[in-house]
Amino acid sequence: MLKAQPLLSVIITCYNYETYIDECIQSVLSQDYDNLEVIVVDDGSTDGSWSKIQAYGDRITAIRGVNSGPLKACRSALSRAHGSFLYFLDADDALGEGALKEIEPYLRPDVSKIQFMLLPVDKDGKPMGNPFPSLHKSSNSNELIQSIRQKGYYNTPPTSGNVYRRDVYDGLGEMTYERAIDGVPYLLAPFVGTVVSIDHPLGRYRIHNANLSSFSDISSKRMKGYVDRFMGRLHHLAELVEARCASAANVDVRDDYAYVTELNTMSLIVDGKRPSVRQISAHIGAVVRENTGIKRVALCLFAIGLFVLPNAVAKRLAALRVDPSRGRRMRSRLKYVLSLA
Repeated sequence: MLKAQPLLSVIITCYNYETYIDECIQSVLSQDYDNLEVIVVDDGSTDGSWSKIQAYGDRITAIRGVNSGPLKACRSALSRAHGSFLYFLDADDALGEGALKEIEPYLRPDVSKIQFMLLPVDKDGKPMGNPFPSLHKSSNSNELIQSIRQKGYYNTPPTSGNVYRRDVYDGLGEMTYERAIDGVPYLLAPFVGTVVSIDHPLGRYRIHNANLSSFSDISSKRMKGYVDRFMGRLHHLAELVEARCASAANVDVRDDYAYVTELNTMSLIVDGKRPSVRQISAHIGAVVRENTGIKRVALCLFAIGLFVLPNAVAKRLAALRVDPSRGRRMRSRLKYVLSLA
């Protein structure tokens, strides 16, 4: 007797993505996976997105609400989902052909998360870079837990590159610090099961004018917002691990992660201030503690550059760090993309 496929709930959130929503939904409905529930949430779009969503009839569950942001839209859909596994897919992204068939063997009770690489594409769906993030094939959560304890994070794709076991999302409570649905679940997943990493792309991540504009602000306010969310997730994680993972050691949250010290340093630079020797030394110490090899050297040189370079140059260096698309390689690709707009 064939083993029944677990029910997989695919949740698509859409806000003014009329241009991409058809491709996104079709990429899911065309998958070779039968036990599928597709929930599409229109977050108060003002374009033609809702009409396109409605055209799918009973092939999907369509929900429309007032614009409240991606977190609330996802949580609204989550309350309607019945699957034992969840996949949150952004409406401007898409699944690759055969993706769910490849994921199917890992939809097991012991697996808490499946993560896979994504192929960046332009607004017309043409590849515009290498698949990311760099993942090696693995089913070892211990390495990820070690990375969280050391750095406060582990290497993971954006939302559209992750499938979660349903219970990872149970009992999360309020996330007032958060903007995304999977900010703390991705950290919790290694503590409550096996995280499987797939070392090649199974989906497409769209880069276009709308999401590129999110990188245009390099203000200190934005950087402090990043720090607040980063620390909020870790404090929330510590509470969840203590409550749900009796066999795991508690998560000790620090205030000197390299991610935090770097953003705090760049925040000063952006405001026209100079970091002190003590601040730079603390940042370099965090970089050395958390990294090895070439990455350690590169990040240390970057920190020294922030300290010794004139403020105008240091600010441009910080902008490059916050927005890699400002780099020469990405700039040529983005010039092509924007020329098509």
